[in-house]
Amino acid sequence: MSEESGAAPVLITILPSGDLDDPVVWMADESGWQEVSLLSQYAGNHDLPVVAIVGQEDVRCVWTDLPDLEPRQAESVARLQVAEQSLGPVHSASGHSGEVVVSAAIAPGQLEYGLGRLLAKGISPDIVIPLGLAVPPDAETVLRITFADLAALRGMDFAIPDEPVFRTMLVGNAPLREVTQEELKAALFATSQSPLLNLRSGAFAKRTRTVFATAQQMRWIKRLFVALVGATVLLGLVTWAKYWTATSTENERALAAAQRIDPSIQEISQAETLLARAVQQKGIGTGDLGPLSAGLWKAVKASPNVTLRELRYGNDGILLAVMAAPNADAINAALIAIQQDGFRVTATPRQDNSGATLVDFSMRMQ
Repeated sequence: MSEESGAAPVLITILPSGDLDDPVVWMADESGWQEVSLLSQYAGNHDLPVVAIVGQEDVRCVWTDLPDLEPRQAESVARLQVAEQSLGPVHSASGHSGEVVVSAAIAPGQLEYGLGRLLAKGISPDIVIPLGLAVPPDAETVLRITFADLAALRGMDFAIPDEPVFRTMLVGNAPLREVTQEELKAALFATSQSPLLNLRSGAFAKRTRTVFATAQQMRWIKRLFVALVGATVLLGLVTWAKYWTATSTENERALAAAQRIDPSIQEISQAETLLARAVQQKGIGTGDLGPLSAGLWKAVKASPNVTLRELRYGNDGILLAVMAAPNADAINAALIAIQQDGFRVTATPRQDNSGATLVDFSMRMQ
């Protein structure tokens, strides 16, 4: 086999039609042919185009003259006519030979069986064509084509099995010429480059696997994915630490403010109950403090990272407070929750030196 051939090598074999079929697999290029192995022994991993030759007895070839139609339309109509003239379901393919459409039809089960046998050995044909259509006709004679154990007769308008009945009906007294093996090999190799038609089409078209990425690209994708997950987790931890620190600072300030009213308050969670008791003891007034403070603490607890820095209650029934959070969205959520509970709220936003968002607000009953 020559490495300097103009066209790439191809694999050529016969489409199996029965369990006893064990065709030879050849590798061919412009310089010659080389037998690779029997199909049953094939263990190659060649990434080469593959041509599968169908025995003429397994297909029916039809010539149709449709001069008034465009080529593609003519081929479609020819396939429909072949299907209508068949006794059962068929798979067909068509191509142009001059002005005439040539069609080949095969039983779907037969084609599926043959392809399955080849695919089981890792051979996926690119071209499937009957033997009689793989060799161009001779205007002067009828050609007799033999390939391995296959035989066919090829005329200008027929391709038939080499059987006595067909010779009598279609060949008659026409001159008959044996195609030499050199001519056959050259014709089959030429067919691999430009076939007259291809039964590996339609429902039996070769499926090309889409490769999303190479192995090396997949390794880089996995590394980038791991790095992205790591960066996301790290960002989440940093954000959580930032909010935790801000919340802790605000809780400490709120606790200090509560302790100015009642030094016995040691935890922020005690503030609501103990502040109400301290206010009553100091005689500041009880009035609406209970429901106001309950509504306030309910909203603060339901809003993450929101704390109270100051809290005052006057005899006029108005609760004054300073609310703090790392951002305005959290405070807005708390204020909306207070209003939805039926309290009247007046709020003025500002920022302190640390960048935290503060809101001075008053809260009273409706």
